[in-house]
Amino acid sequence: MEGDVDGVMERPTSASGIPPDELQREKDKWDAWNLQKGLTRTEAKRRYIEALIETMHKYATTPDAKELVAELEFVWNQIKNNSPSSTESSPKGTGSTGEARRFLQPLSGSEGPMKILSPMSEDDAAERESDRRLGYNEGVEEDALAPSTSWNRSVERALEKLSAEVAALREQIATGREWKSKKSRSFMAWIRWLTWIFMKHLAIDTVLLALVLLWMRKRKDRRLEDIVRAGLKLTREYVRNVLPPR
Repeated sequence: MEGDVDGVMERPTSASGIPPDELQREKDKWDAWNLQKGLTRTEAKRRYIEALIETMHKYATTPDAKELVAELEFVWNQIKNNSPSSTESSPKGTGSTGEARRFLQPLSGSEGPMKILSPMSEDDAAERESDRRLGYNEGVEEDALAPSTSWNRSVERALEKLSAEVAALREQIATGREWKSKKSRSFMAWIRWLTWIFMKHLAIDTVLLALVLLWMRKRKDRRLEDIVRAGLKLTREYVRNVLPPR
C-alpha cells in the first residue's frame, strides 16, 4: 500500500544521535506517514491532486493563475465524476471474473488436463480497473497535471514581471530623489527660498503694524501713524528718483 511506512523506514529515536528539534520533526513526519497506513495508490493520487488544487487556490492571486486553477479543478471534477462506483470495483463485482479466469478449457486437439492460471488478487484487479477508467496511467496523469506546470510558468512570469516593475520603480524613486536633492542645492533654489522667507516676514510685519496702528488710533495716539506716513513719503520720493520719468 502507498501509505505503509513499515519496512520503508524506522521511527526515529533518540539513539540515532539526531538533535532534539530535528528528531521531533522526523517523528512528526513518520507519524503523519503512518496515519496513511493502508492507503491505496488510487486514493493517494486522489488526495495528492486535491491537496495540490487546494494549495493552488490558496496562493493563486493573479487572474491568470485563478483561471488555470479553475481549469485544473474542472478537469479533476470530470475525472471524479467518471470514476467507477464502489459496487463495480468491489470484490463482489470482480469475484465472478476471478473465478472465471481461474481455469481455461484446453484447445481442441490438445492433450492434457485443464491448466490452472494464477489470477491477480481481487484488490489488485479492482485497483487496476479503477486506474484504467480514471486514466491514472502516466500519460493521462501528466495531461491532468499539465495545467499545474502551465500555472507554475505563469506564476514565474508574473513574478519576473513584478520584480522588473519593482526594480524600475525603485530606480525611478532614486532618480527623483537625486534630482530633487540637486535642485534643492542649486543657486536659484537658494534665491527662491530667501525670497519666500523675506515675503513671509514682510507679510507678518505688515499685519502686525496694521494692528498696532488701529490700536493706537483708537487711543488717539498719532505718533506711529505719522512715522509710517513719513516713511512711505520717503519711499515714494526714492522710487521717483530711481525710476526714469515717463
